[in-house]
Formats: sequence, C-alpha cells, structure tokens
Amino acid sequence: MIEARDRAVEALDRADERGSRVLEELVATASADRVFGEPVVAGERTVITAAEVRTGLGFGHGLASGRMGRRRKAAEAGDEQGVVSWARGTHKGSRGGPQGGGGGGGQAGGRPVAVITIDPDGVHVQPVVDRTKIVVTALGALGAIGMTLLRLRRAARRSD
Repeated sequence: MIEARDRAVEALDRADERGSRVLEELVATASADRVFGEPVVAGERTVITAAEVRTGLGFGHGLASGRMGRRRKAAEAGDEQGVVSWARGTHKGSRGGPQGGGGGGGQAGGRPVAVITIDPDGVHVQPVVDRTKIVVTALGALGAIGMTLLRLRRAARRSD
C-alpha cells in the first residue's frame, strides 16, 4: 500500500510540474512582443498594431487514501495511530488504497485594440472598436435592467 501511495504522490508531482510549465508558457504569451506587432514602414509612414493579450490557467489535484468514514471515527475516538494508518492505507482491513485526481484548463486569447501611425505630422493612435462586443454588452445590460424591473414590479404587487 505504501508503494501505491508513493506512486500516486509521484504522479501528482509530475502533474504539478507539467502545470507549472504550461503556466510559464501562457505567461510568455503575454509578453510585449505579442502586444505590439512588427512595425511596417511605407515611405515616411510607420504603422504598428497593438493588441490586448489575455491568458488564464487553473489546475488542481488531490490525494486521499482509505475510507473517510473510518478515518473520521478513528479521529473522534482519539485513535491517532488509526488515523495515521488509514491515511497511509495500511490499516488492517483497509479496502481502499491511495486515490487521487486532478484536472485543469487554460486559455490564451488576443484581439486588436489600436493602430499606431507615425508620420511627419506626428504620432496618431486609432482605436479598433469592436462593435459586436459593444452590442452584446448593451443587450446584456438591457436584459439585466429588464429582469430587475420585472422583479420590482412583482414585489410591489405582492406588497399591495
């Protein structure tokens, strides 16, 4: 049983290392060279694109052994040795060995936010407007306002 527990702990350590590597790669995605594009020069004009870069990652894992109910009963009875033996999966009559699980997910995304133009007249920043995002946000806000007004109307009727 102890060997199985050690193998499970080693597997969780490997998963933790993989998660850390993935996190490092996602953080590298948000570097400045990803945010600002390569300058494009045409005559006296230079154009640089700017983007918003987002990354996110979450992961977790856990390890359990033995039966939780029996471990709890041993703890309530003050049997520290019983708790330790159940935690190691070595308790006499133990049916359950170490068990573990884990999971994770990540995302990286970007969108253009501006075009920077440098010419003899100076530097000009032209924002890139995402009309779809504005419309979806406005519709969501209107829906929330509508639901709130509906609830207020219903609450007023009940209090009458």
